[in-house]
This record gives sequence, C-alpha cells and structure tokens, in this order.
Amino acid sequence: MNNHREALLLRVAAADERMRALLAYDRTNPLLSVNLTMQQLRVLMLLSRHDGIASAELTRRLGVSLATLSGIVDRLVTQGYVTRTEDQHDRRIRRIHLAPAGREILRELTDGGTRAQRRLLDRLDDETLDMLASVLERVVEVAVADAVEQQAGPDHPGREIDRAATG
Repeated sequence: MNNHREALLLRVAAADERMRALLAYDRTNPLLSVNLTMQQLRVLMLLSRHDGIASAELTRRLGVSLATLSGIVDRLVTQGYVTRTEDQHDRRIRRIHLAPAGREILRELTDGGTRAQRRLLDRLDDETLDMLASVLERVVEVAVADAVEQQAGPDHPGREIDRAATG
C-alpha cells in the first residue's frame, strides 16, 4: 500500500474516532438511556427483520449457545420487549416475536439517531451534502459487495444483504 493511501486511511480512521467520541457525549441520544445490553439490542434488531424466528435459528445468527440465548430472551420477555410462542406445527420449537414495546424502543433509537444526524447535516452547505451523499452511496455499494462475499456460503443468501442495504 502506498504512503498516500495509508495517510488517507489514517485520516478517515481518526475522523471516525473523533465523531464516535462526540456522539458518546450526545445526551439527547436515546441509546445512552436505554437499559439494554448489546446482545439484547442485537436480538431486537434481528427480530425487527425476522419476527417469529425459531430460537435455534436466532442462536445461529447471534453465534451464541441456546442457554445464552435463553437468558437474553428471558430478560427481554421480563422487560416486555419480546414474546415466546410454540411453533404451530412442532411444539418443540420456540419462536421469538418482537412485542409492541420492542418495536417502540427500536423506533425511538432510530428516530433519535436520525434527529442527531439531521442536526449535523443541516449545518452543511449543499455542495458538501452532495459530496457526502456520493461518498456514502459508494461506501454502501462496497459494503454490500463485501457482505455478499463474506456470506457467500450456502447458509447465507446474499439477498438478505440487499434488503438490509435498501432498508
């Protein structure tokens, strides 16, 4: 890798680190006030895309044991964010569903992030916004291609990545 490219990559990493540090001090961010672990948040996010997923499939997607998932889900059930049901065709299978309170907390987190982003973007001029949009569109293209390559195995269809990238 040439020195110029390495210097550019270091600039990007430094700017990203500064941005993350600034966002960590944003007291309007609902993520800082929600009482969820990262794993619990991951479960809610997965359920927002795969509501009613079987516990075994959820353990595979999270990379945790069934016992670990059970503890995570127990706490989310207690908080009212998810529910468990038996599969209609196989009573041995437990399905996990996002409860209305779980949908609401995800909506609050998303809306809070959108408001914070909008506050910053409103301070940029049109030319800078145009450049930023072009750069982010290109980064998304590269991220989709990378994700498809990473999940090219038979258990990971690339179409999920395309759906995630397009919202």
